[in-house]
Amino acid sequence: MAGVTKVKIEESAEELRELLKKQKTALGKERIQALYLLKIGQVRTIQDLAVVLGRGSATVQRWFKAYTELGIASL
Repeated sequence: MAGVTKVKIEESAEELRELLKKQKTALGKERIQALYLLKIGQVRTIQDLAVVLGRGSATVQRWFKAYTELGIASL
């Protein structure tokens, strides 16, 4: 299926939920929420995730590129 992300999320859903609670900025929450929604299977594609978050798919792809290259701290 086109657009299905192949990002391997290392953190568990529980870890992501805890990180989500600790975020102090809206942008930080959004980025962790993106990982969380993928981890729990709520969304399957970058496009679906972009729609849910109200962001462009290029923006979401940039987030995942940073996550893949530098890890969770990059978000």
